[in-house]
Amino acid sequence: MHTHEGNVKTHARRATGADSDLDPGLFDSDAQQSAAWLAWSDQAAIDARIETLFTQTLPRLEAVRGNEGRPSLDDRFSAAAFDWIVSLIDAAVFGEDGRYAPENGYLADQFITYIGEWMVRRVEGVWFNSPENGAPIFDQFGPAVGYRWSQESANDFLVLLFMMAVDSDDAPYAYFVDLLCGRALTFAEERDRPELKAEILA
Repeated sequence: MHTHEGNVKTHARRATGADSDLDPGLFDSDAQQSAAWLAWSDQAAIDARIETLFTQTLPRLEAVRGNEGRPSLDDRFSAAAFDWIVSLIDAAVFGEDGRYAPENGYLADQFITYIGEWMVRRVEGVWFNSPENGAPIFDQFGPAVGYRWSQESANDFLVLLFMMAVDSDDAPYAYFVDLLCGRALTFAEERDRPELKAEILA
């Protein structure tokens, strides 16, 4: 059973050309209707990549890394699940030299999908296409998440964040924990969601 499903339809999930408030001054209205973006961000496609992550990729990584400290993954979109999954990013996408290996782009795609979808489901994010921020993992589109509830013009360009994380001298894990705390804790405080705050800080 994967809870939090009920949160999915309470807000817009994918931007249209009229949603310029998600990235003021830089929003590409036409890009929201590009064939490549619509195919990637289709809900069935997102769900399929996340299913592959959970049923194929994570078990393989756990076989190598071990599963000590692994939380229950019955709720795929819990804060504990997010924390565990992003802790496996380096094991998934690094090559033998300890750096990001481009041939693992399909695995990076799975993690990027999951991270963005977590933000959409749990903190009312909205998927939008920022085509200039897709390389080197994607061609013709760039997955991003915006937040209408934010008091600031906040958004996350997921490939840019991912590449900063995997190219840094620190573990990628820290970057995504910062993302979780920065977005979800702010959301919890602005929307008076003490249960979400407690879940993240547990």
